[in-house]
Amino acid sequence: MQFSTIIAAVATLAFGANAAVIQRDGDRLAQFRAFGANGCNALNYGFYLVDTSDANKCNTFAGVSGPVKSVNLEALTAAAAGCTLVVHADSNCADEGHTLALQTCNDVSSANDNWQSWSMNCS
Repeated sequence: MQFSTIIAAVATLAFGANAAVIQRDGDRLAQFRAFGANGCNALNYGFYLVDTSDANKCNTFAGVSGPVKSVNLEALTAAAAGCTLVVHADSNCADEGHTLALQTCNDVSSANDNWQSWSMNCS
């Protein structure tokens, strides 16, 4: 009796955890990391995975605990051929933005600016 209760509890936990997972579609295109300070060292907010479902639309820095001051493009996949990853100082990707280069720290241009959104632009 206790064994079946344990199995039921584990199954419930597993299904509950899967319900919280965000569904993503398509190939992985890139991975980049966001930081709360210039220099891509301090205040690491973690990494963002960019999939085909993220392409050609504006995305915000969801889930960060403060302003994004620098970003580093850590990886591009073969599926990202013809795509560029761009960070923006506005929240709706309306500015020209700054195209990221692989393994290069990209700081905001002034102390008063923040990176507020990003876009993977694919042709």
